[in-house]
Amino acid sequence: MTDIDIQGALAEYQSLRAEIDSRAKFQQQIVGLQLTLTSAIVAFGLSRPGLLAVLLIVPLSSYLLCGRYVGQRTAMRWTTRYIDEELAPRVPGGLGWGAWSQANRRPARLLDWFLPLLICFPGASLLTLGWTAGLMVAHQAWYTTAGFVIVWVVGLVATGISVYLLVGVLGRAAPVRTSASRNTGLPGVPDARTAGPDAPVSAPPAPGEPVPPLR
Repeated sequence: MTDIDIQGALAEYQSLRAEIDSRAKFQQQIVGLQLTLTSAIVAFGLSRPGLLAVLLIVPLSSYLLCGRYVGQRTAMRWTTRYIDEELAPRVPGGLGWGAWSQANRRPARLLDWFLPLLICFPGASLLTLGWTAGLMVAHQAWYTTAGFVIVWVVGLVATGISVYLLVGVLGRAAPVRTSASRNTGLPGVPDARTAGPDAPVSAPPAPGEPVPPLR
């Protein structure tokens, strides 16, 4: 592999890392927009009793923003997979961040981001659906009741889809890496094709100590 190929791979890596950073910032903006929009709609709907039906906007808007959030997270996952499988083998020494981060995933994902997202998106939707459920039995024209029931059921379905999307992101298995990206070829780092998940990792050789031959 020539220096031009290596430089091209490194340039592509820097571009993809910038894309991941941009998507991560967009995710934070989506969460901020969800909190702001939901708070504004709830405050407006509760300001007067006659405006309570306005709260039915929240399940639909929450679903749309939740879909965008999950879409950004999925794109970041695929970008990381491409870096690990396609770019890392083209760079001498590899690009080990993707493999390392997958092997050292945060143990508290359920508490540090999954539950907050459940409260932020489908949790807010369920709250507004509960507030507006009484309108289905209110004394009003049948066509008004029918229209309200349809919108309420659509909001409930949208809330269920939001939960499904978030659970899918949490439970999705880590991308499978190719053998080229699995085998680091470095002393002290086991080959993922033969070493199990609990295999011990020996320390790298000290300066001046002979490097053991690769098997």
